[in-house]
Amino acid sequence: MIAESIFLIMGSVLLLAGIIFIICWRRLARYSGETTGVIIDITRQGAQYNNQAERETTVSQGDDKLHVQKNINTGYCGSNSNSNMYAPVFQYTVDGKTYTRASGLAYNKGIAQKKLGKTVPVYYNVNNPQKASLSNGKGYKMLAFGLSIGGILFCIIGFALAIADHMYLI
Repeated sequence: MIAESIFLIMGSVLLLAGIIFIICWRRLARYSGETTGVIIDITRQGAQYNNQAERETTVSQGDDKLHVQKNINTGYCGSNSNSNMYAPVFQYTVDGKTYTRASGLAYNKGIAQKKLGKTVPVYYNVNNPQKASLSNGKGYKMLAFGLSIGGILFCIIGFALAIADHMYLI
């Protein structure tokens, strides 16, 4: 009775995680355009960086600076300002227009600083090039399907154990 419950709970958790990663993958699937960009800066507050609209300013944030250029980007995720994680800020050009955006992916400060000046692939929304990502979502897709299949298998085992336990009691 306990074993089937554990398998059913684990299966449900894995399925839920799979659904969450499917949502992330579907969001990134909209970014079908591909170009190259350069990491020009790092910031602790990627979402705030992306939400700065139609103005040029420099904002000091303790030991790092956030260089905001004119953009109307809105991020779908960002790093927590209280963490020690830093989002790379990348610049890319589409149809002769240059855009700057902070990544939704965050790294520790040392790794993020090593990325400065690196050329990276940028995936952007062809209908709205201001929206872009450094990820094409393939990792999310693999995680989504792996977790979902694992969840289904755990649920099947849980149901099989429950049926076997029920049949044994009859």
